[in-house]
Amino acid sequence: MSDNNRDPVFYYSRERRLQRASQTVKDAYEPKKKRRGLLGLIGGKGNLMIFMCIILIIAMFGLGRYIIIRNEGIRLGGNILKLSLVYEEEILLLVLHKRAPAMGEIYIGEVDILIRPAGETQDSAEFTHRVIFNLVETETFTIALPFMGNDFFVILRTSDEQRVFRLQP
Repeated sequence: MSDNNRDPVFYYSRERRLQRASQTVKDAYEPKKKRRGLLGLIGGKGNLMIFMCIILIIAMFGLGRYIIIRNEGIRLGGNILKLSLVYEEEILLLVLHKRAPAMGEIYIGEVDILIRPAGETQDSAEFTHRVIFNLVETETFTIALPFMGNDFFVILRTSDEQRVFRLQP
């Protein structure tokens, strides 16, 4: 018979060694307790910092995109519009600057503009005008208003869409 079928004999077991070890060594060999909460889910303070940095970067990109879109202008039928009221030699002018986007659909055709002083009653003065958007990259329309004021509602209407804005000179 051969000795291949016998189990190995350990003369110095792990349990006996840990009985004589210090508390620090005993704690190192104990199984770790599962952490609860976000720190346990992520796996540690270092990973938590990396996760927070990723979230911060995503938030900064989102905020930057929001600011860029907001400063880009008003969208009407795919066109980007900038509206402003300016006083020029005692005349109030509505300046409408239209820019077509680099790609995508745009609206060409009639646009009805209604301007009414804010805070006025239904029977108050209002002014209507019609402009035609052409198939060009940029256009500027300047409209003289028959009244003065400091606060106005401007309604832009196409055949498919209507937008209402409040403007101040």
